[in-house]
Amino acid sequence: MRLISLLFFVCAWLPSFGQGLPPTGDLESPYQAIYQHLYYLQPETSDPAKASEALAQVGDSATMVRLAIQLKQVLDGNGYFVYLEKLPRDPQYRDTLTRSATYSPFPEENPLIFVSEENGIWRYSEETVKAIPDMHRHLYPFGVDRLVNWFGQNAEHSFLGLFTWQWIGLLLLPVILFLLYWLIYFFLFPIMRSLAHRFDVDDITDQTSLRHADRYLTLWILVKVAILAIPLLQLPVRVNEWMLHGLRITSWIFVLLLGLRILDLVFVYVRKAAEKTDTKTDDQLVPILRKTFQIILVFLILVPILRLLEVNLTALIAGLSIGGIAVALAAQDTVKNLISSALIFFDKPFQIGDYILAGGVEGTVVEIGFRSTRMMTIDSSIISIPNSNMINDNIVNLGLRQYRLVHFMIGVVYSTPADQIQRFIDSLRDMAQSHPDTRKDLIFIYLHELNNSSIDIRFRVPVVVPDFKNELIVREELVMGIIRLAHEAGISFAFPSQSLYVESFPGQDPNPGAPVPDPQDWQEIERSWLVKLQDRWTTSRDARPKE
Repeated sequence: MRLISLLFFVCAWLPSFGQGLPPTGDLESPYQAIYQHLYYLQPETSDPAKASEALAQVGDSATMVRLAIQLKQVLDGNGYFVYLEKLPRDPQYRDTLTRSATYSPFPEENPLIFVSEENGIWRYSEETVKAIPDMHRHLYPFGVDRLVNWFGQNAEHSFLGLFTWQWIGLLLLPVILFLLYWLIYFFLFPIMRSLAHRFDVDDITDQTSLRHADRYLTLWILVKVAILAIPLLQLPVRVNEWMLHGLRITSWIFVLLLGLRILDLVFVYVRKAAEKTDTKTDDQLVPILRKTFQIILVFLILVPILRLLEVNLTALIAGLSIGGIAVALAAQDTVKNLISSALIFFDKPFQIGDYILAGGVEGTVVEIGFRSTRMMTIDSSIISIPNSNMINDNIVNLGLRQYRLVHFMIGVVYSTPADQIQRFIDSLRDMAQSHPDTRKDLIFIYLHELNNSSIDIRFRVPVVVPDFKNELIVREELVMGIIRLAHEAGISFAFPSQSLYVESFPGQDPNPGAPVPDPQDWQEIERSWLVKLQDRWTTSRDARPKE
């Protein structure tokens, strides 16, 4: 409240038209026409008949006086402040675009208000004068203009440049807006709840967006009510200009926030509809479309806000085009990522939900954005990889596999007889063929090679399972089956080992004092050692906890 009082106190001391020199009355330029109209409608220099001379004659003197006052109220109520130093004083002034003898002080805000020259005299044009009643009725609807005129004619006491009724209106306006806020909020709340039920908005984030949309819509309505109410108070034109500019900018900001929340709610429905389809292309397209519409909405709302801030959009666009080269050079990576995101969408090397290996990262694709692709690793960490890296790197889409492969080598000791190895291989094939989750036509189980310390059997069995968990289950069943079959067949698994031979010098005992075993006992010693190793392996295996 202190800030408002200080604002009006400052405005009360602002220079007014009444403090300047009186107009000459000859209306020889746009400056003289506009200045005479405003000068003779100031409280200090009030002469409505003189002010009406600056308007094109369309009626009797009483009608012209009324129209002159209404035009002043239209200018003040809309916050159209006339900067006298900017008005052209050249009697031969011509508009730079149309080359006509016209001048509009508010070409963007209200181009219908303009002065024109006729027979060397500048006045508000006949078109403007005829439009004054409609502009006044639009600014003061439902007959409140009569109430404003009555208050203005019967106002006697003033404080800091405002009459008593204006101060009462300023005090009542926040109270009315506060009561209206809760009335509108509780009225909209059931409607938004029914919409949420209709669109199946059950996620916490989506419910938050719904509550924010409800609140922003209520605040936008209140700002619009305030914009309609401010002109009724007939405040000083500079105060109206600042307040209405601020309220209009605030209104557009609430429109932006409301539009973003509405987009969120719309894409809730779109996302759920996409989840019901068989293809994942629409799931991948939804987040990209959502961000695209958000960017478009921000740019659309930014244009009127910049106009209200009196930013020269033409110069701004020209500056952006000149600086576009520097921005393009500085944003090469961003542009590459944008192009790469489009290539990913059209080429479809992977989709949302696929389990891929790319850029040295393995995980599930959770989102494909403009700049990066987000993947969730096995420990639920989210990793963002630039799309340009995804395109340039080798991508292994594990989610598109028709089957998963259980592939490894089974090494048996060299002392195993050939017939025993053959029976073991046959039993492995039977086990793989009988398993319900294996692909029978691509099973390859064969004796592969004689390795350094083992006889290797290649075990290559494709399994048809939907996910990684089932793959682990089938792999465990096959490995446990191999162990059981080996135990039943008396097969011992080999492990990497080396034999060390010590060469003795001529005439020197290689191990003086040690008994030399009979060569015929070497085979018995090796067999005994292998039996002990197998028993040790079996004991260790049986001691493992069972799930």
